[in-house]
Amino acid sequence: MNNSKLIEICKKHILTDNIDSVFKEPYIPYLPKGEWNGILILAEAQNLSNSEYVEDLKKSSSIRRICRLCDSDPDDIGVQPWDDCSMKLAIESAFDTSAENTAVSNAVLWSQIDKNGNNKNPSTDLIVKSIEVWADFLPIIRPEHIITCGNIAHKVIGNIKQIGTPSWKPTKWRLPSRTAMSRISGMFPEGDLLSRYHEVKEVATRHPEWLKGGYRQNKIFFACHAVSVSNAI
Repeated sequence: MNNSKLIEICKKHILTDNIDSVFKEPYIPYLPKGEWNGILILAEAQNLSNSEYVEDLKKSSSIRRICRLCDSDPDDIGVQPWDDCSMKLAIESAFDTSAENTAVSNAVLWSQIDKNGNNKNPSTDLIVKSIEVWADFLPIIRPEHIITCGNIAHKVIGNIKQIGTPSWKPTKWRLPSRTAMSRISGMFPEGDLLSRYHEVKEVATRHPEWLKGGYRQNKIFFACHAVSVSNAI
């Protein structure tokens, strides 16, 4: 897909100085370089607390900040639950598709931090502005299926009217945040989950690398949740 139209949309929606955000530019989603399966999966907002990633973006041009996801390595896009493989495991478990063919972004296209540099939940202003940007994005991107992870992402997409065809199919999953998942994932033995959710077991066997890096139980539990919710729909 030619990103020029999406870049122009982002330029139109650059924030004024009176709205608090780490960066003023919104950004375009990561779209697969090869064949796209039509699925767009959205987390809530980027965590732009102090990091080398943020410092690099500060030194970059406005266009580079707008294109920061689409220009990224597919394994390190800049959407945390995708990069830690939680979303990848869930996508392939819940749908007969490949994670590498999936489009990825956050629903809220700006981020905020507190006075100590810690991540903050996005303000109402940024949620409203993000609804406006996605309302411009979606007729151009034309996804067949949008998966929203978390209430904020669901709120953003849920406030956009589907105009014309084809329209997208919505699916709501929980946000695979480490804090939220850790509260409940340990209640279910891994072996029991995998015996009940064979789709997750098959993908985990095919991609054992996705379970590395910690929070293994969280990833498996989230993938089981994704399968259960998607099958019910």
